[in-house]
Amino acid sequence: MNDVTLAGSKLRHYHVAAFVRSREEEYEALQSYIQEGITAGEKAIHICNPKQVDEHLHHLEHMGIPTADCTRTGQLEVLGWHDAYLKNDRFDGETMMALVEEAIRTSLAEGFPRVRLVGHMEWASESWPGVERLIEYEALVNNFLNRLKQPAICVYDISHFNGMTIVDILRTHPYAIIDGVLRENPYYVPPEKLLSTLPLSTNRS
Repeated sequence: MNDVTLAGSKLRHYHVAAFVRSREEEYEALQSYIQEGITAGEKAIHICNPKQVDEHLHHLEHMGIPTADCTRTGQLEVLGWHDAYLKNDRFDGETMMALVEEAIRTSLAEGFPRVRLVGHMEWASESWPGVERLIEYEALVNNFLNRLKQPAICVYDISHFNGMTIVDILRTHPYAIIDGVLRENPYYVPPEKLLSTLPLSTNRS
């Protein structure tokens, strides 16, 4: 299977955080990742603010992605937060991972060679039930994606998050896009070590 390219570099891990300041910066950084997957006939699952689905599709069209055709064939699936992260109006990491695993297995069974995921994370800056366990989830996703061998980009608009949260998010991603460049993250902490440091209220492992 072909390599995955992200922000002009070969992707070396399945779990990456993209820290952006604008939608323009985001789509410039993710363009090769998205275009490459569509061209290769891979499945694309994107999760975004339900109020911005049309805007997201517009950005994809601007990249040259035939969104109507890709949606019709099932190659492109754009979900709102309430169809994924906020199922039943709350965040539950185990539920989210189960939904993603089911979507990946279904897509592979349908003949797609790979599934590329993109998740916009602004919902995590709001006071949804369960959001306090975001860092636990992000840590666990590393082993989850390594097992499934499918890439996922978590997009964080830094204007929505405080510095402490950004630092915690950095600790859960081995690679990150910063200023449009994919970098190995020196602040990454392996899941088993990180989970042992979390408060008991956010760590049931």
